[in-house]
Amino acid sequence: MDKSKELGAEMVELHTGLFANLWAMLHSNISHSNHSIKELELPRYELSQRLEESLEQIQAAATHAKTIGLQVAAGHGLNYHNVHEMMNINEITELNIGQSIIARSLFTGLSDAVKEMKKLTTRND
Repeated sequence: MDKSKELGAEMVELHTGLFANLWAMLHSNISHSNHSIKELELPRYELSQRLEESLEQIQAAATHAKTIGLQVAAGHGLNYHNVHEMMNINEITELNIGQSIIARSLFTGLSDAVKEMKKLTTRND
């Protein structure tokens, strides 16, 4: 991150893929399907602990980025079910959630899919 700032970047994107995978294994039925993430087939208490650690790492990275003057984005695996966790990290000012919105739009239409995500990601600061 420091190198990004040194090279003149204005923003960094934090990769939320591990968080999203942990969240899915803990809060959905993916672990009981053919799409289970083998390396995350762990006891629930361990998944919960690792999920908390993942959120702490994202928070620490976001705090550091903001401290050194970078804007903070986050993305990868975020969806309508897990994005609320990112909304608790105030340093994050942009989310990249394209796949989930497009997938939802197949059932609701693009306009409604976007409106629903905006409702979930609007802060009332």
